Amino acid sequence: MTDRLHSLDFLRAFALLMGVLLHVLMLFLEPADGSEPRLGASIIFVWIHTWRMPLFMLLAGFFTALSLSKRDVGNYAINRLIRLGVPFLLLWSVIPAIDEEATGLFKTPELISWLFYDVPFTLRLDHLWFLYYLLLFYVILLLVKTVTPLIYSVVVDYKLSLSRVLTLWLPVLILLSPLNKPTGGIFGEIPTTFGDVNFGSMLFMAAFFMIGLQIYKSEQFLEQLQEKRFWLPSLLVFSLIPIGLLGWGGVKDDPFVFSGSLEMWIVNSLSGSAALLLVLSIMGFAMHQISSGGQMLRWLVKLSYPIYVFHLIFVISVSGTLMFFGFDDWLVVLLGFASGILGPVLIYYS
Repeated sequence: MTDRLHSLDFLRAFALLMGVLLHVLMLFLEPADGSEPRLGASIIFVWIHTWRMPLFMLLAGFFTALSLSKRDVGNYAINRLIRLGVPFLLLWSVIPAIDEEATGLFKTPELISWLFYDVPFTLRLDHLWFLYYLLLFYVILLLVKTVTPLIYSVVVDYKLSLSRVLTLWLPVLILLSPLNKPTGGIFGEIPTTFGDVNFGSMLFMAAFFMIGLQIYKSEQFLEQLQEKRFWLPSLLVFSLIPIGLLGWGGVKDDPFVFSGSLEMWIVNSLSGSAALLLVLSIMGFAMHQISSGGQMLRWLVKLSYPIYVFHLIFVISVSGTLMFFGFDDWLVVLLGFASGILGPVLIYYS
């Protein structure tokens, strides 16, 4: 399992860093200057968006099962509370909110506004919404493990295979997809403030978290994923689906709003299938290619979390400024992504 942990550690960090790239690409989906959306940026954005957060949730489930096999519930609960709570405290106290419609792009951090200017404290989530869902998952899971350990064992000890995933979890994800993405299979609904729950997106992400819990003890399934005959054709074929949905949504009278029962089921079936198979094929590819750790991997894993917490202000500032002055799109993406990495790293080491 050690070799696989190196690859999965890398994927967890990689998923977070792809979030930095997504937030750069978002600026090109509806450019502030009123120009046409960039097709290349849209394709890359939709492809990454399809698998990135489901992959992160699956890996969170995997590493949760790993940790709970070695640590008691109380110790792990404290660890998770600190690990997930500190980013929210930073978000509310020192990270400016972004308001694209205001004269000033950045607003005073929420805690400061509440303390000194009597502005309502909304407990915003912004780009950390997925940590809020993880917090809910941990609370439920640890309660189940404490109160009904037999149920926890039945769930976690269930060994997956490719056939079981396709016959059990794929139908679940297809059924949840319309709840996760009510207007069709491209963009889902996410919570915006602490206490806000979008049950569709939460259950969709919870399904991947559960798959991750079960993958931990499914070594034969992990071996299946590493086979090139699985991950290569799956990666190629299912990468075409989000691109096809992007094209389909773009030509509709009301862009990206799908309607009608048949159309919705087709779109959401394709979307749910693509999310699952892309996650599994990317895992298989990573496990096939990465068999050892190293200083670079340790550095990447260590810094990916603070990078994601702080990256947004750097990405918006640098990319937005470069776009305003008419720099080449690729240069905007490159420098915006670099700033989203280097800025948080400097904060971390300062």
